[in-house]
Amino acid sequence: MTTSSLAQRLRQPGIVVAPGCHDALGARIYQQAGFEAVYMTGNGLSASLLGAPDIGLLGMSEMVERGRAFAAAVDVPVIADADTGYGNLNNVVRTVRSYEAAGVQAIHLEDQVTPKKCGAMKGLALVSKEEHAEKIRIAVATRKSADFLIIGRSDARIPLGLDEAIARGQAYAAAGADLVLLEMLQSEEEMRRALSAIDAPLMFNAVDGKTPPMNAAQFERLGFRLLSFPISATLAYTHMMQRLAEHIRATGSAFGVPSGSVTIADYESVLGPANIEFANVNSQ
Repeated sequence: MTTSSLAQRLRQPGIVVAPGCHDALGARIYQQAGFEAVYMTGNGLSASLLGAPDIGLLGMSEMVERGRAFAAAVDVPVIADADTGYGNLNNVVRTVRSYEAAGVQAIHLEDQVTPKKCGAMKGLALVSKEEHAEKIRIAVATRKSADFLIIGRSDARIPLGLDEAIARGQAYAAAGADLVLLEMLQSEEEMRRALSAIDAPLMFNAVDGKTPPMNAAQFERLGFRLLSFPISATLAYTHMMQRLAEHIRATGSAFGVPSGSVTIADYESVLGPANIEFANVNSQ
């Protein structure tokens, strides 16, 4: 499988849209829909694997293995949530090496304390910008290839305000981050301020109900280079499962769900079973 390079693509004009999902099936569907990259959501993985909120319960090895599965399932770049790097500087070194070896092409490291919370939650606690900038420096120094991208993420906007979020973005850019992600910017004016003040390409996570309901063309006009909708797929999946559960409970059947479903043939076409080769094992 030949995978395209996210680093090379970002040097070309136009925004890259990398919608988020919590499994390799979703990644394949996004690729087949024509997206140039996919995003592996930590929030959605915590929900799908543990049935639990995103409060730092998943460890580095669990996340890396899912990243490996994503990268093996698609030939577009995979961008992954790497939380806080899962600990101190030594943990960051291991995190970078592991994700890069798994075939993931970019990770973002956030400046929360460990264990972290979803950036949309209340009560976020952050480390100093100096401490996180050092994590970014170590991450950049650790990677084997410059095409493995380090995204410096700050969750400071909600607990500490826009000025502090921008200051942190500047510090992470100065530390060598290939892109900067400021979570939860609340208006186009805030976005313009961040874009003009930070000397690095910016990524944006568009979160349903938490950030302005803008589309890719609007983000591109402002100057963002990378856009994700990190938990939209998981929210849609939750809605679908609730409707399916209600229908089975009410009718005693899984057939005829009002929201509809794909056929087995369509499902198999997504998975591509004809492309999988099975070895013949001859028993003695």
